[in-house]
Amino acid sequence: MNRRGFTLLEILLAITLMGILLVTVVRLVNPQKRFGDVNNLQRKSDVLSIYTAINQYREDNRGNLPAGITTTVMSICQPGCTPSTTQIDITTEISKYIRLGKPPIDPVQTGTVLTGYTVYATEQGRVIVSAPLAENGVTINTIE
Repeated sequence: MNRRGFTLLEILLAITLMGILLVTVVRLVNPQKRFGDVNNLQRKSDVLSIYTAINQYREDNRGNLPAGITTTVMSICQPGCTPSTTQIDITTEISKYIRLGKPPIDPVQTGTVLTGYTVYATEQGRVIVSAPLAENGVTINTIE
């Protein structure tokens, strides 16, 4: 018997095997986790940038912190926001110490008010900058 093509069973078997292989590869690669890891790398860089800028300001201003940084955790807001009991605008104080002259914004932060980062000072005066929107169960701050 002379065969010139594939049977329906062979085609279905090949499609099934390709589907299983595709699902396996996607699960191993896990693109959502990878995107979260990339965002977390950006957050680590941003937290360090804010932390360094605040400490450079402190060094140039006889140990004084930018206005609004206290022992209470405060959200850092975007330039021009109205400071409140939960958010502070430190743009003016740190602009010359930070890239592009303004605080970075978290990769998943939406809206035009907050940056997605927080700051406070410990009782001993240590500044802690955090990224509360960190993904994949990671903690990002200047303590870790």
